[in-house]
Amino acid sequence: MARRHRPAAGPLLWAAGVAVLGVVVGAAGSWIPAAWADEAATMSGVRRSVPQLWHMAHNVDGVHSFYYLLLHLWFEVVPYSPFWLRLPSAFATGVAAGLVVLLVHRLAGIRPAVAAGVVYCILPRVTFSAIEGRSNALTATVAVGLTLLLVVAVTATVERRRAVWGWWALYAGVALAGSVLFVYVALVLVAHAVTLVAWQLRHLLRRRSPSVLRAGVCWLAAAALAGIAMLPFVRTVSGQTAQLYWMGPLTLGPALTKRVFVDQWFLGFGPWAPVPFVLMAVGVVATIAVPRLRARIPAVEVAVPVVVVPTLVVVAVSILVRPFYDPRYLTFCAPFVAVLLGLALTSLPWRTVTAAALVVAAGLVAPIYLAQRTPTSKDDSTWNVAAALITAERAKEPAGSVDAVYYGPLPSHTNRTTEFVASSYPEAFAGMRDLTEQRSAVSIGQLWAQRSAPTDPLPSTAGIDHVWFVGEPTDQLPRLATEQLAAQGWRVEREWSESAFRIIVYTRDQ
Repeated sequence: MARRHRPAAGPLLWAAGVAVLGVVVGAAGSWIPAAWADEAATMSGVRRSVPQLWHMAHNVDGVHSFYYLLLHLWFEVVPYSPFWLRLPSAFATGVAAGLVVLLVHRLAGIRPAVAAGVVYCILPRVTFSAIEGRSNALTATVAVGLTLLLVVAVTATVERRRAVWGWWALYAGVALAGSVLFVYVALVLVAHAVTLVAWQLRHLLRRRSPSVLRAGVCWLAAAALAGIAMLPFVRTVSGQTAQLYWMGPLTLGPALTKRVFVDQWFLGFGPWAPVPFVLMAVGVVATIAVPRLRARIPAVEVAVPVVVVPTLVVVAVSILVRPFYDPRYLTFCAPFVAVLLGLALTSLPWRTVTAAALVVAAGLVAPIYLAQRTPTSKDDSTWNVAAALITAERAKEPAGSVDAVYYGPLPSHTNRTTEFVASSYPEAFAGMRDLTEQRSAVSIGQLWAQRSAPTDPLPSTAGIDHVWFVGEPTDQLPRLATEQLAAQGWRVEREWSESAFRIIVYTRDQ
């Protein structure tokens, strides 16, 4: 378990420096990629009032509702743009990197701590989550913070310090908050149980190691308290699992192997993917086998369970019960991958070797990092281009013009509509009357509105100056929309083809 000392100013300064690095690396270029479907869902949720969000959470995306609430509060003080949407993820990445330094410093010393923190800042999964308007980056912060609390609480319990229950109460509170933020974070508690068992076994094998039996009882009480408090939340979100219809069946094979061993942490590594796993294995073996490194064993006992247990549980449930696995959902385990890599890169006693290894690692991930920050890096989305065109053309209209919009099929997801685009770039569609909305998303407590079919008649367009069609062409659209508008006296004034978008503006015959 942890060394018995308080963090000195040096480690705190290193942690702060690495945290700043994490924010800068994470935020750089975050404004470049176009928004995509998951971020559109975030914006659909966060622009609602708290009562409206509460209503929605009982119907859809309850598992993300706490994150939506946090972002709702964020947008009370900052303007909306993709940059501001993603900035909290960059901040979370920096905080997580700093916490990695503090955690590993307690368990293994300052050199592996700094190396692990820097590695965390450049892991491809981390740099991806840092520019994502979703909760993944924040779940990683919670996971490493919760683990640091575990180490502090166990140490305080073993040393029988005063106010030890305060640490365990804080542990229970963070566990509850993290699990409500994203329910998979609760699996970190299971990993912590494995760590405590490993520490107790080490005590039984080597009496010089202190017993953690009393700490284990405290952990069990804290975990039970958090679990009981979570029951209403679990009851709510468990009824919404049908919303994961987009997840295909999960079976053992090369595709699953790639998702778990490449996409989960090292997406984009390609043929280099085995290298970090070899390094992690070398780091673990060296820590156990080399006498001068054995003081780092607690770091291995903390990191390995969090890397392995949540993945095993989610994959097993996805294969045996129903699909729940997505590589992004295990982002909260990434700090502990960084811990194992940090141990590996500092196995040799020379600082120059560690520094050189970090430089090489940065060079390997640089192309992946840059690719993540291209305009179409998020699901090939070009929504920003379409929104910019609409904004520019509407600015040319006479003052006081009244516009309407026909949301067509969403490019690459024609079972959805370009309401997703409007959710992500609301200024482009501000004030437009929705011609296909039957019931608003807010009124039905859903992310998206209930819409009429293309064959349904359009409502009256009286009092409208321009109608916009925005969507991907299909067999029915925009043909049916054009025909129905023509019946009300509208004609095509101008149209554009932008990537997969067809954008048409109609004007009324005079």
